Formats: sequence, C-alpha cells, structure tokens
Amino acid sequence: MGKNIRLLVSLLYISALCIHDTFAQQLYGKEECKNRSGFEYGGTGGIYLANDKTADFYSGKPGNENDVNYVFSNFYWYEEIRKLLNFYDTVFVREYPEKMGYSPAFSFGLFVKYDLNCNTGFILQFYYAKLKANDYVSVEVDPKEYLTEPDIRLLPVKGVEERNMIDFGINHAFGLNKTARLTLGGGISMNNTLVKENSLYVEDKKYNLIRVYGNRPYIPNTNQQTYDIRQGGIGFGVFGSAGVRLEFSPSIAVEPGFTVHYMTVNLKEKPGFSPQFNFYVRLLFRDLLNFSN
Repeated sequence: MGKNIRLLVSLLYISALCIHDTFAQQLYGKEECKNRSGFEYGGTGGIYLANDKTADFYSGKPGNENDVNYVFSNFYWYEEIRKLLNFYDTVFVREYPEKMGYSPAFSFGLFVKYDLNCNTGFILQFYYAKLKANDYVSVEVDPKEYLTEPDIRLLPVKGVEERNMIDFGINHAFGLNKTARLTLGGGISMNNTLVKENSLYVEDKKYNLIRVYGNRPYIPNTNQQTYDIRQGGIGFGVFGSAGVRLEFSPSIAVEPGFTVHYMTVNLKEKPGFSPQFNFYVRLLFRDLLNFSN
C-alpha cells in the first residue's frame, strides 16, 4: 500500500507539472492572489479503503461481542440449523475467519473551504461510507469416529457498518497557476461508526449475532422484547491529503486526490490508531452566491 501511495503522489506531481507548463501563461498576480478570499463549496465522491484491523469485530469468534456460539447454543435455532444443513446428530465450528477484511466502498459528502488567498484556506469536509466485511465460518457436520472425509460446510458471516467522518484543517495550493496546481492539506478528524449488521447465514436463513434479546434466549412464537443495541462510537485522529487543483473558470474547480486518515475506530474496548485511505474527486464552486472575487 505504501508503494502505491508514493506512486500516486508522484503521478499527481508530474501531472501538475505538465499542466503547469502547458498553461504557464495563466498566472495569478500577487495582488490578485491576495484578494482572492471567500468561500468555496461543493461535493466529493470516491473510493474508501478501510483498514482491516477492525473487521475482525464481525468474525464471530469466541470472546467477540458478537459470537457465533450465541446462535448454536440456542436450542430453537440449533434445531432450525439441523433441518437447514440436514444433519443427524452434531454440528460444530471448526474454523473462524483469520483475516476478515472490508471491501472497498463508495464515499460521498460535502466540502466547504474558506480561502485566505489563492493559495491557502481552511477546509471543513463531511463524508459517509457504508462498509461491508464478508468471510466464512467452517463447520463440521456429524463427525465420524472412523476414517472418512469430514463433511465440512462453509457458512457466510457478514458485517455492515456506517462511518460518518468530519475533517477540519488547512489546505495549500502551490504556485500561482490559474489552471493546475499541486495541493497538500492536513488537520484533525473525527468519525462516528455504527454497526448495522453482524449475521451468520445458514443456507438462505439469516441469524443475527447481535444480542437483541438481551440476556434472555430466543424463544419462537412469543412476544419477546427486543432491544435497540448500539455498537460502535466516536473515534478521533489526524489526516493528510494530496491532490491536483484544476480550475476550469474563476467559479468552478475540480480536485482529484487522496486522503490518509490515521485514526481510531471505536469497535473495540481499546481501539488503536490505524491508517484509512480515501481516493476522491471534489467538484468545487465559488462566487455563485455573490461571494467576494
């Protein structure tokens, strides 16, 4: 991942230099640059690559907050699984996911920037990503005492979470070229993570690993009370970003780039810091609501 990031930075820098050379005659004057203050605003969209460190939360391992044995230890669910897997006597878990990971996810949000001049400004951005983690739990059905091939089944285990992220910091565009410039930014970040699903699937039947019945076992055909269990929480960190600013007019700009967050994700008792990556494209507007030139 580190090599890919360095390669991307190099490509962004080379692209900025090439465009800079092509449009070198279109420059901000010093006074024009100083007077170019005001708000920019727009939307951002891209691909979010979450660190797999917290994906193990959804693996269903013993000791996790959501445990596969919670389902197998319930008499009624166990009998349902017996019919679904068509086993006679016993089923038990052989292996849990070792390296459960997140799939790449789309991210989108809003962006506001207050320009102090044509180079430097304060940024506030909000964006959202819905993450999914998928893997398998292997179970053995009716183990035999004599030598024979074991009957192994793979049961999908899935997790879904939502992340809302807010970044506040400073951004700087290098040079005075009106058309294309390299940008760097950084600041502080806050995220709010919410678990939406953690389930075990047996055939087409979904079993919720979250203990929505509290400390009471599930009993079918009863008006059993369920609880709204909130898993997740607030995390903090820092971020750095790099990109290329492409100005198509005094009012419209596009900024492709990437952001690296080094932050905590509150899915464990002692969440540690880990890097998260977001590759984005911003569409920015200014002076459309009579802001200063």
